[in-house]
Amino acid sequence: MSDLEKIPRPEKLSIAKSVLKSMQDRLTKGPKEPALDAFIPELDDIVTRLNTHVTGTSTVKGDRAALLATADASDDEVDTWLRHIESYLDIEGRRRTGPNVARARALHEAAFPDGLAHVDDRVIDENNHCRDSIAVLRVPENVATLKAIKMPLTWVDAFEAAITKSDADNDALIKGRTAKSAHISHAQNVEEDWEDAMLRLRHNIAGRAKRSDIAKKTEGQTILAPLLAAVKKIRIDAAARATRRGQEEDKAPPANAGPEPAEPGGNPTP
Repeated sequence: MSDLEKIPRPEKLSIAKSVLKSMQDRLTKGPKEPALDAFIPELDDIVTRLNTHVTGTSTVKGDRAALLATADASDDEVDTWLRHIESYLDIEGRRRTGPNVARARALHEAAFPDGLAHVDDRVIDENNHCRDSIAVLRVPENVATLKAIKMPLTWVDAFEAAITKSDADNDALIKGRTAKSAHISHAQNVEEDWEDAMLRLRHNIAGRAKRSDIAKKTEGQTILAPLLAAVKKIRIDAAARATRRGQEEDKAPPANAGPEPAEPGGNPTP
């Protein structure tokens, strides 16, 4: 990975803005330099795109967190109604006496053949199983059984509404995930464009002034100052990390070190 790639995206944006302003100021004062001035519209476009993705990253993360929370709450609502209705039918079917025990047991078997086995399935799979259960519960003779065992029919309505909302929230989450992937891809593309532009700009500025043209050399250094400072910091930080690793390795005991030799007349040091 190059030093330019290691610069964080928000810092890339800050550097691009600063370099762009310096070059616009230079163009205003003159003289014109077509090869150098050609970078201005290119950097202006990069700043616009970088700004979109730097500010957009936090928005995407916030939106995704909200979508996750909403989808989870919806799934929890489905789970709860599934447990309510399945348990009610199971309990009624386990009665020792009563005129509706067999009907309740048969309805439980038909509507929930796997009991609560699907409560922790993927949302889309659990919801599909739950819709199959609702289709069974809506059959007229089964509605009669629900009435006979005094299970509120509004529970079935609430169960179905919860599934519908869960499906919608899960779809929104999937679309958000797709949008996030596209956002990341576009952000990576603009960062690559930034790195390419900065590399070419450095080469352009390095070759635009004669060795004796101190004023133009100073002007170029001023334009590139934010970029050069960021690269210098990355190299200093990398050197510091390497030094710390070396010190830690020096302190670590040898991998195959045996016991220390015994003191004269004594036992080996443990």
